[in-house]
Amino acid sequence: MSIKLHAMMGVSTLAAIAAFGGVAQAQINGGGSSLVAPYHRQVADCYGVDRPLYARGTPPTPINTSAPYTPYIQPFAGCPTALSTSNTVEYISTGSGTGIAAVYSHDPLRYGDVDPAAGTQNYPSVQYGLSETALSNADVTTYNSGGVIQGVTLTASPSGANQYPIPEPLYGKLVQFPVAVAPVALAYDPVYKKVADASGAVTSYRFAVNAAFARANGGLRLSQATYCKILNGQITDWNDAAITADNGGVSLKDPADPASFSVPIELVGRSDSSGTTQVTTRHLAAACGSLAGNAFTAAAGTSTLPPALIGNAVGGAPISGKFTVASGTNGSAAYLGFTATPAASSSLTQGRLGYLGADYTLPNSANNSLPYALFTADLQNGAGAYRAPTAANATTAFGANRPPETATGASGDYDPTVTAWGVRSNPADWTRVGNLANPTPAQAYPIVATVNWIGYTCYAAGNVDVVRTASAGGPVGYLNYWFDDAIVDTSSPNILANAGLAGLPPAWQAAIKNTFLTPTTTGANPTAPLNLGIATAGTGLTGTSGVTNSTCSSKVGA
Repeated sequence: MSIKLHAMMGVSTLAAIAAFGGVAQAQINGGGSSLVAPYHRQVADCYGVDRPLYARGTPPTPINTSAPYTPYIQPFAGCPTALSTSNTVEYISTGSGTGIAAVYSHDPLRYGDVDPAAGTQNYPSVQYGLSETALSNADVTTYNSGGVIQGVTLTASPSGANQYPIPEPLYGKLVQFPVAVAPVALAYDPVYKKVADASGAVTSYRFAVNAAFARANGGLRLSQATYCKILNGQITDWNDAAITADNGGVSLKDPADPASFSVPIELVGRSDSSGTTQVTTRHLAAACGSLAGNAFTAAAGTSTLPPALIGNAVGGAPISGKFTVASGTNGSAAYLGFTATPAASSSLTQGRLGYLGADYTLPNSANNSLPYALFTADLQNGAGAYRAPTAANATTAFGANRPPETATGASGDYDPTVTAWGVRSNPADWTRVGNLANPTPAQAYPIVATVNWIGYTCYAAGNVDVVRTASAGGPVGYLNYWFDDAIVDTSSPNILANAGLAGLPPAWQAAIKNTFLTPTTTGANPTAPLNLGIATAGTGLTGTSGVTNSTCSSKVGA
């Protein structure tokens, strides 16, 4: 842990400022993705002032970790000690949909209460969000010209509830780009039955994965045909012949279990508007198209599950073939775990299966003291191979994807003649949807998300230099830190790898930096004339000395 502000865990913001000799603290506020929330928090705490991480609710609740870290996330042991910034990056885990709604409305009340202390506390403003839901061309048009998104109505003359000004005239162009690659796992608890004797002593029975496929954290195999049927509610028991066939003809029954083997599958999904749901449903639309009765039909996915497949919320009775829904990745992970204990002389059977970021499953959860001991299935990909939800297999799935208008190789240099991957001025072209829906490389894991930063081009003077590094010097900006500091994705260990996530390939990182953070003025194709650099509202100053973004000169700024 850093000797700077990380030693001040639990110390007030005012005390942290005092430790810097009265230097004013700058703060940016955001929310969204629950998938990446713990690790974004770790990066932000390595970067600046340590802050707790809460999940949205009334009141909000900590993303629990092992004591003494609650409500703080376990600090990453490799945090650098040399960096000294009094900046704060606030974040609340709400699900991607709320993160998008907050950025579009610029209304921090969309997050709800951000602190469980008595009374209601709200962030003062909104600067960014994180989301696995990729904003489309239609969403960009809504940002620029008005419309409805995630329950938010944008109009030139807002006058009612949930109505807000169109953001582009106030905060400049929408900014969207990926910051990490994330596999989405089908997860389960390895225990399917607990039997208590008369004294209350419990014997647990575990899914017996074929030894040829088993790994320490799972390895149960599911073909695309099988998991398409399971997630459509057409296969409802773990003893189904299709599951046995996928696993080499070997039953999943524990050899020590004396009873007949029948374990109902209880599907677990999200109740909130979720980027993880969007990515999963996108994949199921692509992979399950030949299945009769496939409920997943939207090519880009949907951030909520098909209504016909939604059962009760957690706490209600499971419905066969329908999803029990929980709020947030942490809610899904907690419900998937088999934590109940049978009463004396009784038994419990549980066969839950759900989709969630692999960072909430073993070994990644244990690496970060998250209280979940979930296993993951190996899924069959578009090439017919079974792959685990690892960072390496997710990176392979991301594969040959390139940033828009980028020269070949790893330089990330801007080349306006290369438009096969879109153009840099279009925020929708910085995400990849279609060719990530059902990846075909033999080594690829099939359900893969990108975690995307969503924000603005023009920021108020007090905020912009937290988002990106000022050209005049001073503390490093958060996005520069994310892409430049080895602790995030290149050192051994690093935060993303420790969570089972992957950083972006070098060309992507370079293209993002030379477009948004430090626009270039030299070379055959400088990026400064694109006016995409994140800049100070009013002055238009970017992160490159002498370079301004003229589109920010008349903006209010976020």
